[in-house]
Amino acid sequence: MEKLSTQELKLLQSKSPEQYIENSIKSRLPSGRKAYIARLWMEKTGYSVDDIQRARNRNPYWKEKKMSGSPERNYQRRLEHDYSRGRTGAAIWDEETIKEFISLNRKDRKGNYVKKDFELAKYFKSTIASIQHYRRKHNMTLKILEAARETPTVKNVYEYLCMSEQILRVTLKQSGRKKR
Repeated sequence: MEKLSTQELKLLQSKSPEQYIENSIKSRLPSGRKAYIARLWMEKTGYSVDDIQRARNRNPYWKEKKMSGSPERNYQRRLEHDYSRGRTGAAIWDEETIKEFISLNRKDRKGNYVKKDFELAKYFKSTIASIQHYRRKHNMTLKILEAARETPTVKNVYEYLCMSEQILRVTLKQSGRKKR
C-alpha cells in the first residue's frame, strides 16, 4: 500500500459516515483522490455508498449547496412543463376529467407515482402546479377515508376532490382527532 498523506489518513480514520463527510468537507484533497480514499474507507469499515449518501444528504453544508438555485430551477421547470398554453386550451376539471385523474394517479408498490407530474400535466393540458394540487387533495382524501374506515371508490374520492383543499385539511384534522 502506498504512503498516505495526513489528510488522507484523517479521512480513513473516520468512525462514521457523518464524520467521514465532515472530514471530507474540511479536506483539500482533489475529488478523484477523495473517491479513492472513500473506497478504501468503505472496505475498511463495511459502510456502503448509500450510508455515505445518506450522511451527505443530512449534512448542513451539502443541504445548502443542493438547495442553492432551486427556486430558479423550479421556475424554469414550471415554464418548460406548462401545457395549458396560457389561459386558452387549459384543462377544465369537470367530473369526467377528475375521474380520469383518479384512475391515472396510481402509485407502484414502492409508493412512487407511476406517472410523473409533468406527464399528467401534458396529458391533461395543464400545469405541474395543478397536478400537484390535485395530488395533495387525493392524498388527503385517502387519509380521510382510511380514518373513517371507508373503501376509496371513484365515487367517494371524486366527492372529496370537489371540495377545497382547505376544507379537506380541516376534515383530515378532525378525522385524526376522532381516531384517538
